[in-house]
Amino acid sequence: MTTRNHLAVLMLCGTCLSAPAIAQTSKTAPPTFNGNADLTATTTTPLALKQIALSTEGSPATENWETLPGDMIVRNTTQPSIYPILPAPGTANGTAIVIAPGGGFMVQSMQNEGLDVAKYLTARGYTCFILKYHLNPTPKDPSFLAAGMAKMAASAPKGGNQGPPPSPAMMAAEADGLAAVAYVRAHAAEYSIDPQKIGIVGFSAGGRVSSGVATAYSSTSRPNFAGVIYSALPDRAVPTDAPPLFLAVAADDPLLGGASLKAFQTWHDAGKSTELHVYAKGGHGFGAKVQGTTSDIWLDEWAKWLDFQGFGAKTH
Repeated sequence: MTTRNHLAVLMLCGTCLSAPAIAQTSKTAPPTFNGNADLTATTTTPLALKQIALSTEGSPATENWETLPGDMIVRNTTQPSIYPILPAPGTANGTAIVIAPGGGFMVQSMQNEGLDVAKYLTARGYTCFILKYHLNPTPKDPSFLAAGMAKMAASAPKGGNQGPPPSPAMMAAEADGLAAVAYVRAHAAEYSIDPQKIGIVGFSAGGRVSSGVATAYSSTSRPNFAGVIYSALPDRAVPTDAPPLFLAVAADDPLLGGASLKAFQTWHDAGKSTELHVYAKGGHGFGAKVQGTTSDIWLDEWAKWLDFQGFGAKTH
């Protein structure tokens, strides 16, 4: 594997560390997650977390879970589900957030754009649900991954104004996002959530899921707010009752640097509440990483935005 191809995987999966060789382990038992280990494969999720299926179709048995420096990824998802990540007892603020990690609809960055984001939010009283959505099928052998992701990155439209290229998984994943919001609202009392304080945030391909949810909802699946992080809007009209939208991107993002600017203008021109943060450096896939760039503070600024929108005040 070339360093260039491995870096393409790291960039699209939300990591930007060094590029060691891939190693494959036994498929009979998942390894303990080590964020600094080489890419390691297993057929069973290493997450010791409750999982709630959003559909009876598909199976977790199709999944491949792998670790790489600074992240943990899943591939070949056929059954969408959510992982509840709860705040400490007595600290819940009544707001729920569905988190949709990205990865080009080939993988999902479950650590950097999922668990690490949830850790930040639950410490501030938010009840989180990490969404594992439909993905396009990929070979079981992880050795293909670097070349496959590099090819996808190379095929991205120049200028960074468009989202991920259309694929069979894209609309299915959007439907999974809608199902996740609807599930959380239907079970709001169980989690001490205000049914009118349910939002969604997504990253890269996951941002295409969150923007899709923010533009194609029903009364039961409408998010009360949405976050689209280094991603794009779908090509459809902004709803008349569109939720407030938060956008963040790095100016040096080589894949989707211009898409957030276009999304802001679209939402703003429709007369809807939106806020855009553009950071000088951070690249694509900064997620919850600390890189020593101004993108490091985006979670703090989003938390302030949520406070001003009325979603951060403690109610329980």
